[in-house]
Order: sequence, then structure tokens, then C-alpha cells
Amino acid sequence: MKYGELFRKTGEQIGVEFAGEAWENCVDKSNISLTNEDKEALKSLGKLLGKTDMQGQLKQLSLVNCFLDEQIKEATIEKEKNSTLYKKLGVIVGLAVVIVLV
Repeated sequence: MKYGELFRKTGEQIGVEFAGEAWENCVDKSNISLTNEDKEALKSLGKLLGKTDMQGQLKQLSLVNCFLDEQIKEATIEKEKNSTLYKKLGVIVGLAVVIVLV
């Protein structure tokens, strides 16, 4: 499921259930690449939207946005660390194969 699909399915479910419940269920059922922390942040956003005034909602959106930005930074660092590890592991395995064949 792509991100746009998440919003589309939520929109379809709003007629069947309350908006917050529809959002929560669709986030839970989504198979997009989100960690449990990411999903919890998005679900908490769904619980809070519509329950405060516009300023409160904007503040909540800003907080979730900052949290997700941090998650992206951490994921990027983790990706770089793992890619370096796998490159080195590939070289070591390649050398081991050459040694065994020689």
C-alpha cells in the first residue's frame, strides 16, 4: 500500500466508522515501510485531529512532523551504517571464496 492509498482507504472507511477509528485501522492494516514507532505516531495524530481548535491541530501536526523527521534521520544513519557493513562483508566473503578456490 502506498501512502496515497492509505489516505484513500481512510476516506472510504470514514463513512463506515468514525474518522479517528478509520485512520487507526488503516494505519494498522497498511503494509508500507513504517516502524511500530512511526505507526504509533500516525495513530496518535488521528486521535487528536478534530478535537482541538486549528492552532492545537497545527501544533500537533508540527510535533508529529518533527518526530517523523527525526525517524528519517535515524533511518538514514542506520542505512549508511548497514551498507558499509554489507560492503565489507561482501569483500570478506569474496576473499574467502578466492582462498578456498586457490
